Amino acid sequence: MQDKLLTSSYSPVLTTKAVKDETEQRILRDAHVRDAVAVMQLLMWLEKAVPQGKETELTAAEYVNKCRSKQKDSRGPSFETISASGPNAALAHYSPTAETSRRLTVDEMYLVDSGGQYLDGTTDITRTVHWGTPTPMQREAFTRVLMGNIEISRTIFPSGTRGANMEMLGRRALWEVGLNYGHGTGHGVGNYFGVHECISLQIYIEKYQTDNDFLKEPGYYKENDFGIRIEDVAVIVPVHTKYGNNYLTFDTVSLVPYDRKLIDTSLLSSQQLQWLNTYYETIRRLMGPELDKQGLHEEKDWMLRNTEPFMKSGSSASVCTSSLTLLALAIALFHNIL
Repeated sequence: MQDKLLTSSYSPVLTTKAVKDETEQRILRDAHVRDAVAVMQLLMWLEKAVPQGKETELTAAEYVNKCRSKQKDSRGPSFETISASGPNAALAHYSPTAETSRRLTVDEMYLVDSGGQYLDGTTDITRTVHWGTPTPMQREAFTRVLMGNIEISRTIFPSGTRGANMEMLGRRALWEVGLNYGHGTGHGVGNYFGVHECISLQIYIEKYQTDNDFLKEPGYYKENDFGIRIEDVAVIVPVHTKYGNNYLTFDTVSLVPYDRKLIDTSLLSSQQLQWLNTYYETIRRLMGPELDKQGLHEEKDWMLRNTEPFMKSGSSASVCTSSLTLLALAIALFHNIL
């Protein structure tokens, strides 16, 4: 009897698990709404507490775990929280200990990568913030990381596209100025299961038609200085195009706004800015009712402030000025006629 060897780059177990049916997608989205409440509570608390000079990387990690524990169907963190400030954030997968935990200050960037296990889903989200005045380089690096996140999110691509092409989308804005990051751009996420599922981005794009969830996480790390990562979970969904069939795109299900003071809108294209504003509209639409239901009015005010629509830097002022000039001329003409 001749031996037969099946050679494949992909485990059929992993690829099957990664596809989420309609119910799994629905409950996964529900879990991310509740999870976003906990992350917003953390960010709002840090804005108030950090200037007082008493909080550390460890107390921040403990706080977000506490916030998640109060959410419906919470079963604890999905991994050890990465709570990192200043040079510690330049270590992509650092987690604080009693010996390494640094005090949080308004003079340094802070990165928090955390997630929760819920009966209806597994979450993983990273936000990078600055409570003081970021340097021009920090703002540009953050914005370029955000541009990579957005470019992956808004891209429409044919089924079977190579994952390496998506990697390039996440890095292109950084490459343009000689920056890069030393980890993958994404991985799969389980459903009340492993937070790292089917790790390769290439597997996700090449092998699936639709219905799988995926985590996109571009970043940048300046050694001994600061680290940036923006991480969102998305579901790959079919999209209708004018001429072709079997095309896909990403639908982001993480629902926490990015730090406004780190975004330089002059670097964003009009399409990227439109995607960002549409994303913020989605956050308002989904998170407003949930925050109301939980009686979290202060958190809702925080969310609304941080999801105000952006206008293109340099263009909004000129438009407003022109509008005011026309209005003044109209009023003057009206008075002259009278």
